[in-house]
Amino acid sequence: MTTMPVKRDKTIIIHSKVSYGYVGSSTTALVLQTGRQDVITVPTVLYSNRLGLASVGGGVLPTALFASLLDGILQLDILAEVSSIITGFIGSAEQVILTAGFVEKVKARHPDIVYLCDPVMGDADEFYVAPGVPGAMIDRLIPLADVLTPNSFELQQMLGRRFASLEEMTAAIRENGRFSEQELVVTSCQFADTPPGWIDIVSLDYGQLHLERTPRVAVDPPGTGELFAAHMHLQMLNGAAFPLAIRRAARVMQAVLAGIKAGNRREMALQDILHSMEIAGRKAAGR
Repeated sequence: MTTMPVKRDKTIIIHSKVSYGYVGSSTTALVLQTGRQDVITVPTVLYSNRLGLASVGGGVLPTALFASLLDGILQLDILAEVSSIITGFIGSAEQVILTAGFVEKVKARHPDIVYLCDPVMGDADEFYVAPGVPGAMIDRLIPLADVLTPNSFELQQMLGRRFASLEEMTAAIRENGRFSEQELVVTSCQFADTPPGWIDIVSLDYGQLHLERTPRVAVDPPGTGELFAAHMHLQMLNGAAFPLAIRRAARVMQAVLAGIKAGNRREMALQDILHSMEIAGRKAAGR
């Protein structure tokens, strides 16, 4: 009797969920599903809309309910079908600890499952997660990751120091040493020596440093970090090497942001996600 190999086409997403808008898993799941990757979503918070608007309903998922969801997934016995785990916005330090335990259990059973940690803490020198979450992430989640996608502000929290130049960032990363066995990409880098009108993406591929410099688009809609990470991850799932996946995702982001700016909009919409998939398809095909 011939046994068919199990198809690994599922990604577990542990992230925020909003009823309205495109942030958190609303973006991550849509990109992966449109890219033919099935998703298993676990909400950390349930909000009516993104933070930062005049009002927001909902709140953090109760700890017991969150723990039950994670345990329920483990009980399904479907990990052989899972290719990767993505974590993003986490609602409490308790959720971080539970998420770390979940990742440890999954990796113990299937060490080849890739864990991408987007260590959402804040941006532009401002935290927008609950107190205790950044420290718990740094202590428990970040060391477990195969791939890390912080922005520049988040990397500074991870390293416990500030830097004004690419050389200072590189020195801080290498002195820390914790990322030598991980793939790290740092977005939204604006150094003193970054040319006007440009923005830098710095990556470390198991010790090898790369710099991707792209034209800066003067618009900053919420959800860009999720969109970038999802596209980079999808490229890697489809076989692209880490530096190439970053380059393609950066080009996708540049085109999407240019479209949002041309439309004089401040928020991402469905049309932007779908447009991003069209661009990604052309980049993958070499067009």
